[in-house]
Amino acid sequence: MKKRGWMVREMDKAWIVFGCTVAYIIITTVVGMWSIKTTKDTDSFMTAKHQMGVWVVGILLMSEFIGPGATVGTAQGGFEKGMAVAWNSSTLAIGYWLYSYFLAPKMNALGEYTISGALSKHYGSKVRMLVSVTMAVALTTVNVAAFTGGAAALGALLHVSIESAIFIIAICATMNVAFGGIKGVGIANIIHASFKYLGLCIIAGTAWVIVQDKPVLLDNIPAAHFSLVDGVGFPQLIAWVIANVGAIFSTQYVLQSISSLPKPEDARKATIIAGIVIFPIGFISAYIGVLARGIFPDIKSVMALPAFFDLMNPWLVGICAAAMIAATFVTILACQLGATALIMKDFYIPLIKPGEKHNIWATRIMAIVIGFLPIPFALFVPGMIKTFFFARALRTAITILVLFMFYAPHMATKTGGMVALLLSVVGTVGWMVMGNPWGIDNIYIALITPVVVMVLDYLIRRKVQTGSPEIRTLN
Repeated sequence: MKKRGWMVREMDKAWIVFGCTVAYIIITTVVGMWSIKTTKDTDSFMTAKHQMGVWVVGILLMSEFIGPGATVGTAQGGFEKGMAVAWNSSTLAIGYWLYSYFLAPKMNALGEYTISGALSKHYGSKVRMLVSVTMAVALTTVNVAAFTGGAAALGALLHVSIESAIFIIAICATMNVAFGGIKGVGIANIIHASFKYLGLCIIAGTAWVIVQDKPVLLDNIPAAHFSLVDGVGFPQLIAWVIANVGAIFSTQYVLQSISSLPKPEDARKATIIAGIVIFPIGFISAYIGVLARGIFPDIKSVMALPAFFDLMNPWLVGICAAAMIAATFVTILACQLGATALIMKDFYIPLIKPGEKHNIWATRIMAIVIGFLPIPFALFVPGMIKTFFFARALRTAITILVLFMFYAPHMATKTGGMVALLLSVVGTVGWMVMGNPWGIDNIYIALITPVVVMVLDYLIRRKVQTGSPEIRTLN
């Protein structure tokens, strides 16, 4: 009788989690699609000019970077290496605060909603095309990782196969982007970000209560796990800072979000808000992973966060399940919208030259194509954090071009920019394929290569000009 009662309770718990998960997916998808009433042309789809306030855009800005890698992946890292893994996410705040000072007002004032369009004003159309392709590949790479992590969680919650979960995610996210545009994504991502925070706080609170009741569990945790440096080392911490700053400075979705604000000052405020809101996420997730090491010392590290579900009230589990789904959708929506903007503005519209009525529907169709593109690759991702940071490394070279454009324009030529970006992309991918030889992260290749090329280009031109005064710069 006791066994049967336990089975009934477990069945009730499963149905509550199932119901909460399904309801969450349906509600957020419908809410996101509801903005179709205000996305009747391409401009409103891509930027929603004057339709969103500073706080909404602040949440939009951070939404690409708070996916499964920032929660499940960071908790896994906390279980394995300790609190220092928190910096893989929390250093994003540094990127936002630097962006708010150096670039947000300048980018907003350009009147461009694609990073490739902004760079083309200085470097020309060839760089524009290469930047567009590089950024689209980087965003799709992030989505492949997000699909993989999200499908694993969704499959476990709904008791469906990984393949089925991938299609559920793809369909719901694509409907939101294709019909809601940036405003729909913004509204949906406010819900996703809120549930993400709520779920993380519930799990962290549960972990804290458990170790308070049984302090002896802390003996299972190595002392170094409580250090903010030990476990990863300074070279890795520096690589994370560079990758995160580079990603924010050059991400299509960030520019697209601040372009929706009417004034440069508003862009700066929204970026500061994004940094404040995103900073605690890495530490909360890592804390969960560290305490999981003490409470569940024998589990696989990837289960560091979901392992707490077995100890929680079913309704709290339902909320946390929704938070895990939110972590998946919040990234996918941002990346999918950004990739759609790039492909449409830099390839489809210049080649086809459609009218506005045709253009908005072509944009929706392109969003659907891009939404389903990651599916074939979603089961072959080597690891969430590793994949996320490779995608960020690809964008670091673009950041260097942006900084040269605004702060050293005399050193930035069309030819130098093109060669710098091309060599950086090839070098970064090659270094990644070789497994980061000598322990040097590919992010350093993405950072150093364009700087070296741009400086050499400048020095060579100066030398030529000194010898032949009649020769002018390539610009």
